[in-house]
Amino acid sequence: MQKILIIDDEIGICLIMSKFLSKNGYETVTAESGAVAFELMAQHKFDLVLCDFRLEDTDGREILRHIKKNYPGLIFIIVSGFGDPNLAAELIKMGAYDFINKPIYPNVILETVRQALETRNASV
Repeated sequence: MQKILIIDDEIGICLIMSKFLSKNGYETVTAESGAVAFELMAQHKFDLVLCDFRLEDTDGREILRHIKKNYPGLIFIIVSGFGDPNLAAELIKMGAYDFINKPIYPNVILETVRQALETRNASV
């Protein structure tokens, strides 16, 4: 089973995404801060990270840098309520797989996750 780390400082969003992705066959773990996410990444192997851009202790840019440095094969998808096309372009250039604007539509998240994992599996 593929394992997804969901990082968002809004517990409700973590729970909704976790339940939905679990129902669709993924194992999920949630983190409400960058610090907790970094600890979880050190302890577990994840296939994909879904991350809110703005967190209380860091942002998606810093988490992406950490992932690219320490876990280069890990797929990173950013989710943000701030639909800034320049930010999206910057993060994708840095190595994010995709940038999804809030509000979150579960079917959009699921399709993006499936495509990202299929793309990675096809290239391995």
